[in-house]
Amino acid sequence: MFKISKIKFTVGLLLMVAMTAVIACGGTETVEVVKEVEVIKEVEVKGDTVVETVVVTEKGDTVTVEKEVLVVATATAQPAAPEAAPEELIKAPSTSTPAGMAVIATGGSTLGSENGRGANQSCDCLKNIGIGETLFRRAPDDTHLPWLASDFTIASDLSSATVTIQSGVPFQVVDGYDAGDMTAHDVAWSMNDANNATNAESIHGQAGDFAGLWGEWTAVDDTTIKFDFAAYDSTWKDDYVNQSGQAFNVFSKKAFDEKGADWVADRIVATGPYQVEEWVTGESYTVVNREGTHWLPELEPKTERIQFVQVAEPTTRLALLRTGEVDMAHLEPKDAAKLDLTTFTQSTAGGAVQLGVFFSGNLWEDTLAKTGEPVPPKATFVHDIPWIGKPGSSHGDGDLEQAKQIRRALAIAIDRDLVNDTLVAGLGKVVHVEYFSAEHANWTGEHEYPYDPDGAIALIKAQEKDYNTGQAGKDGPLGDHAFEISVYAGPELGGGGSITGEVADAVAGFWSDIGLTTFSLKFSYATFRPTVVGRSNTHPWITSCDKGRASNPWHFPKGLVQTTLTRGGFSCGFESPVILDLYTRMAEASDQASATEAANEYLDYVYDQNLQPGVVAIPDAFYFNNNKIKSFEQDLAAASNLNSLWKLELK
Repeated sequence: MFKISKIKFTVGLLLMVAMTAVIACGGTETVEVVKEVEVIKEVEVKGDTVVETVVVTEKGDTVTVEKEVLVVATATAQPAAPEAAPEELIKAPSTSTPAGMAVIATGGSTLGSENGRGANQSCDCLKNIGIGETLFRRAPDDTHLPWLASDFTIASDLSSATVTIQSGVPFQVVDGYDAGDMTAHDVAWSMNDANNATNAESIHGQAGDFAGLWGEWTAVDDTTIKFDFAAYDSTWKDDYVNQSGQAFNVFSKKAFDEKGADWVADRIVATGPYQVEEWVTGESYTVVNREGTHWLPELEPKTERIQFVQVAEPTTRLALLRTGEVDMAHLEPKDAAKLDLTTFTQSTAGGAVQLGVFFSGNLWEDTLAKTGEPVPPKATFVHDIPWIGKPGSSHGDGDLEQAKQIRRALAIAIDRDLVNDTLVAGLGKVVHVEYFSAEHANWTGEHEYPYDPDGAIALIKAQEKDYNTGQAGKDGPLGDHAFEISVYAGPELGGGGSITGEVADAVAGFWSDIGLTTFSLKFSYATFRPTVVGRSNTHPWITSCDKGRASNPWHFPKGLVQTTLTRGGFSCGFESPVILDLYTRMAEASDQASATEAANEYLDYVYDQNLQPGVVAIPDAFYFNNNKIKSFEQDLAAASNLNSLWKLELK
């Protein structure tokens, strides 16, 4: 059987020859091309070594494609080359960091410069670290918890909302300036300052999103806010004003009015349990437990000081953790796999990137959702492709059913546990259906794809062989039912040259193992994207497709990019009127229970149709030294990889 460690795909820029070039075995053929490529594929098969080389050379407007296949038989068993001794796992050292302080190595720009104004693009992550706060927090069951807001009501026609704000919440004292207690006026000012609809100069990260949701917020009194919805979205309280999501931080209006715009642009006056002690732009910043007991006792910090060190290079972060110069670091899976996880511990906000197979080409909507006009002719139905079901074809609904069964066979041919163990060192999580985490409390286990290559072969052979097979070999277990299939490595996590490319190789290998002729495609996303936007792609592809993060709440609207609503823009490659209805129900649900019901129906549907079987979730995680840090269990966050720092506890 196929083993990830045995298969090698060395793929240059694979050719898109109108996506339909055919290579004749042992001969030459002239075809139109887009660009020159060279493909070298080496695979191991039973007893033989097969080396297949395809060389494409350009000549004017045409190219000549030559294919040579060399089979070298191995009549006698060859002694295996001695395996290199496995690298010894890194054990946690004694740290050299200051007592009473946790030192964390992060990647990217983190918070950038110290910035205390929403319109100036202050970082959303202030609320995750504990410097700032927003209206609500996320509960373990994806409901909302009160934070700076205690409650809200929604008008029966979903046109407006009234929010009740907490009383007695003090702002931090910064450089001797005391802004007093927070009121609804501070909350309304903070949102209006960030919202592009009310402040055209705002460059807040969600300035446009806020403008699409609501207009001006009005403080009726010190504890009451009202606003009208520009367009109701059931996730407003779970995302745009929630610690878990893409939200805003509440800052002091009094500080802005009395000290001025320039003063607050360089200082953070917020309400969180931590406040800034020192900031060195582009290098590090230190937060300290603010004086006194925090107004919300459960957020009282367990560690007095935390320092964040900005380290862009992942291997450098590993080196600092290895030598004890930092206590915790954000690591890539390949580096985390080098750690002895009995002496280090993984800590995550749950935001693992889900990689799965999306079966493009299944365009089942007949009218455009926005206009009601007929959908233009569908290029993906020109050829009878096994995994693409064509409504109203010469085979009737049988073609839809046949394609569904083919997709099922391809889904159960993948060994997800092996992918996780081999490519992610067991640090990831198996994904069965994209957009849904098997770790979630709502997961029942009814939507899993077992690893069953024999069942996959039987399922394909049970179908009527009326589809295009290409030049697929017929000597394998599928015989005449074999067909050609390519899988494209999407842009996530670095695209074809990253873990995404390795997952694509693995999927192609599993499909090859059941007798299909497979290719792993790794050309640039800039070349691939037009086929996604134009709805002409027929290749399955490995992607997270917009919403594939394990930490996204179960009830969040799903499927927008699987409908004609996004025609002219990004798409997963398929469109369905059923998904259009379910997405609308999720987005317009008046409460979480209704949204969850629609999400469950969406899960049932995409699992039944086998449109987006998952493979593995790649962790976006931090790792801490057990010798210094006792525990750090983060709250889930859909839009951050580091959350709830007040929970970090030293030994």
